[in-house]
Amino acid sequence: MISSEILRGYPFFAGLSEEELRGIAAITEEKTHEPNTYIGYEGQPAEKLYLVVIGPVEVQINIDEEGLQRETVVVRHAGEVCGWSALVEPYILTASLFCPAKATVLEIDAKAMRAMFEENHHLGYRILQRIAAIASERLKRTRFQLLGKVAPQSAGRG
Repeated sequence: MISSEILRGYPFFAGLSEEELRGIAAITEEKTHEPNTYIGYEGQPAEKLYLVVIGPVEVQINIDEEGLQRETVVVRHAGEVCGWSALVEPYILTASLFCPAKATVLEIDAKAMRAMFEENHHLGYRILQRIAAIASERLKRTRFQLLGKVAPQSAGRG
């Protein structure tokens, strides 16, 4: 458990009441990850929502069928969120989360948070609005990265 004051400093939680912040703080733990380690892998069950305290944390997608090669689509820094798929069915990580350097994150128990959403629809609505914005941003970034890689190869052909 952490203090609700810590959560108040994250824009992701702007507009939530003190009671809502206390509830989230009660299901949140701080964890440090060593350099060159993964927090989670694409395709695994998503059980936590992560808030970066000290980063960076790279969000990587698989670029081969085996999941042995990955491409970084976005880098999350202090104050940012990753692992949003823990709050959206089917609760499977849509990307891998990699720590190239020592990183500290706040880990929110997603199952407990989803249960909070059932009790407090305002909380669920506010958080899922922010999750939708994060997912949309990542889709845009991924699209531009893919277009950037495809365009130069096809530009000189045909």
